[in-house]
Amino acid sequence: MSAWARAARGRRLRVAAGALVLASLVAAGCRTVGYVARGGLAEARILWRRQPIAELLAQPDLDARLRERLELVERVRAYAEHDLGLRVGESYTTFADVDGEAVVWVLSAAHRDRLEAYTWWWPVVGRVPYQGYFEKEDALAAATTLGAQGFDTDVRSASAFSTLGWFADPLLSTTARYGPVTLTETVIHELFHATLYVPSQVDFNESAASFVGNRGAMAFFCDGPGPDAARCEEARRRWAYTRAHGRFLERYVKRLRALYATNPPPAVRDAWRERLAARAAKAIRARGLGTYSVAWKSSWMTVSVSDTGP
Repeated sequence: MSAWARAARGRRLRVAAGALVLASLVAAGCRTVGYVARGGLAEARILWRRQPIAELLAQPDLDARLRERLELVERVRAYAEHDLGLRVGESYTTFADVDGEAVVWVLSAAHRDRLEAYTWWWPVVGRVPYQGYFEKEDALAAATTLGAQGFDTDVRSASAFSTLGWFADPLLSTTARYGPVTLTETVIHELFHATLYVPSQVDFNESAASFVGNRGAMAFFCDGPGPDAARCEEARRRWAYTRAHGRFLERYVKRLRALYATNPPPAVRDAWRERLAARAAKAIRARGLGTYSVAWKSSWMTVSVSDTGP
């Protein structure tokens, strides 16, 4: 996977984590019964909370900020269907108010001696380098198990996910908190996943969805119905940021590969990883490409676990 794709995926946290839970319902072995049951119940609760956006907009006392977001999603959804040719189905015609700041917790893991992710296999989606959980405690428990087996692990929150068209995805309250440009990118990104998803090809799926999400938002605000100059400029800045961030990380990926190629002793390897992480964090802050904490929890790609880009 290119550093650009990894940066976009790590930063935006819009993985199809929910699909991993749902797809497992199709063909799960005994070892996944608990995971499937908890995931299925959590998704059912989300779907149960759906309210038609049209009905919400008809309420005169609807919160003004939420009204703006719902109206924007309606316009973006129509644009995605008619101008971008995406398959929208009934997705984003409903709204679901969910608790907390995150709806899904995403676990990833990696080998400590090479840039290679630990992967999971599921029906429909194939082999993927992450697994989604609806409960943080479940994700942390799974991370602890993998850590005991010698893997680096990372647990991240995600405020949006896609079921890849299996269900009519609602707009979640966690996603509705985004600013207009980020929200637009998110909706288009997830609709692309629902339109095209190639099993076991996460590099392509996330790179393509991120590209379409970023460029689709630019097209919507710059040339779409009711163009908005300020948001057009913000979308352009975000696209430039994404590309610059990816180019920067690519340099550190090359340095890590060179380090691992020498097959150093574990103590030497870990010392150099920490040193590279500190350098990368300092350089990223200096370039205005994010705010990073130095922690090697996901050595296959990143130098940190937090990123607050524009």
